[in-house]
Amino acid sequence: MKNSQRAGSQDDRAGTAWMRRWSGEKLSVRLLLVAFVLVLTGALAWDGWFASASQNATWTPVLVSIAVVGAVASGRRRSWMSRSR
Repeated sequence: MKNSQRAGSQDDRAGTAWMRRWSGEKLSVRLLLVAFVLVLTGALAWDGWFASASQNATWTPVLVSIAVVGAVASGRRRSWMSRSR
């Protein structure tokens, strides 16, 4: 195989790094991530549409904090995984 062919195949794979990361994770990790996102989305929808003003004032900062912590933890885990390879 020529170097130019190898370089082309690496370029093809470079755009799918997120897919390899997603498919490389354990099923339990993927299911936990999907469940976390669905529950958080449902809670934010309830907070925005159905909660009273006092509930909204209480739960909005809590739910946003949980979302931020989850995003930061996910980002750190992914960056740690990429460094360990």
